[in-house]
Amino acid sequence: AAKDAQAKAARDAQASKDKAAKDAEAKAARDTQASKDKAAKEAAERESSAEKAAQEAAKNKADAKKLASDAKRAFENKVRNSWNPPDKAGEKATVSVVLDNNGNITSVSVNASDPAVKASADKAVRAAAPYPMPDDPEARKQARSFKTTLTVK
Repeated sequence: AAKDAQAKAARDAQASKDKAAKDAEAKAARDTQASKDKAAKEAAERESSAEKAAQEAAKNKADAKKLASDAKRAFENKVRNSWNPPDKAGEKATVSVVLDNNGNITSVSVNASDPAVKASADKAVRAAAPYPMPDDPEARKQARSFKTTLTVK
């Protein structure tokens, strides 16, 4: 009977060891899976954050482009409103202007076949200065040069 009790105790001890090992293995597997899940979630959050940053950057770039385009249109209108062309209907002048960050002219180039039209266009560009620059740095950078064609009516 003592042998049976010893054998039973040995089996129970082994079963207990086996159960403890199995429980430890299951816990390790759960912990490993939890770590993998956490890592995957963090990676997804980083990716989502990167996507949001990329979308934000694209939106800012588009906004800057629109601001610059609006500013250039305003500059062109300012030149047209300042222009007092000679009486030479149909004559054209193509004006290219480069500005500094404050809207002051750094260079003007006027192409026109008629010298009087060319001189009047140059005078209009200079009279319209300074040009109001956008506050946004990227839009300001894009708005620093513009080109327009003036046609005598």
